[in-house]
Amino acid sequence: MLEAWLYVAEDSVTAADRMLDQIEAEAIRLLDQALMGRERNELSPGIRSWPTSTPYILFYFPNEQGVVVARVLHHARDIPSIDLWPKC
Repeated sequence: MLEAWLYVAEDSVTAADRMLDQIEAEAIRLLDQALMGRERNELSPGIRSWPTSTPYILFYFPNEQGVVVARVLHHARDIPSIDLWPKC
């Protein structure tokens, strides 16, 4: 999320803040219907994806408490080639 914010903020901090707010709002909506995202078992067992209204896709795991967001990636990325669990 920081990487996305920094990229957009190069042109407009306001737009970057608005983008993160939109992604967060959509992630919160997933709490009500965690299974509405697309199953992506080819990427990782149990993971789902949700395309936000921004150029970013949420990758998440539904659980009893709601959802756990694993990654947020730009839709133009080659998703199958990306490690959903980056090394820290």
